[in-house]
Amino acid sequence: MPENTLAGWENKIRSYAERNELDLPRTTVRRAAKTINARFVQLNALTLTEDELIGRVLQHSDPTGEEAARNVDRERNREAAARRLAA
Repeated sequence: MPENTLAGWENKIRSYAERNELDLPRTTVRRAAKTINARFVQLNALTLTEDELIGRVLQHSDPTGEEAARNVDRERNREAAARRLAA
């Protein structure tokens, strides 16, 4: 089985979804695999397990675009507040 390729990540995501009783459409699996692969390349030096990396990516999936936008805005506001408090 390919380890750190798109196909390998897709297989790992499907296994993760089965273990955690998640019903993920094929497009979600494919998109998550692309994101995970890109992050894996960027964060290769970190000591995250494969499950932790997959969990981080899947944790931010939102059912609607409006909810996604609200979540992004909320995260940006928290970051801005943290910068203001640190200054």
